[in-house]
Amino acid sequence: MAKPLSFIVTLRRRIASAAIGASTIRRMGPKGTAKRARAFLAGLNLNRFRVDSKQEFIRVLDNATDSFLGKLPRRAKHWGLARKLLNIFLRDAAYNRYLSQHFALRRVERWMEVPLDSHVGKQLRASLEGKNLPRWKTVIGLGAEVSKKFQKVATTIARRKGVTRVDLDVYYWRNPNMAKRRIHAGARRLVARK
Repeated sequence: MAKPLSFIVTLRRRIASAAIGASTIRRMGPKGTAKRARAFLAGLNLNRFRVDSKQEFIRVLDNATDSFLGKLPRRAKHWGLARKLLNIFLRDAAYNRYLSQHFALRRVERWMEVPLDSHVGKQLRASLEGKNLPRWKTVIGLGAEVSKKFQKVATTIARRKGVTRVDLDVYYWRNPNMAKRRIHAGARRLVARK
């Protein structure tokens, strides 16, 4: 049974609120950044993403990123931040049964980007496929061209794993294996200093 539009609107607002937690934007903008981000995403017309090709999807995603930048506070107007938050919201909407069905997100999920942050960026770079990626810096320092390079590697890894690239965030989010690598690397540096 199809849900009423009022339910879909309320659910979209809830998904936007849950997707943009305090830790998601920590130190990336002034007070009020999360509130503005949630408001923008809650009102985002997901029907615009109902397209027939990857090129169209990227065009709509780029336009939404630009619109999002215009709504963020002046000190939070970073392309990487807007794109990360937009990708998190799209992922969460696609993973929600009702929003995915209502907005036909399943058909464009294969073109969605993995939300890039330090966890994802470092793991993409640590992969065999990512050996030529630039060193990960920061979300707020991320631009469109570097993002494309990371997304290209994500596409290759996702194919190997049999998932879409947006799904890689499930594997990479706070991956304990990366924490172990950092601990071991730190221990090796300490031993080398002695």
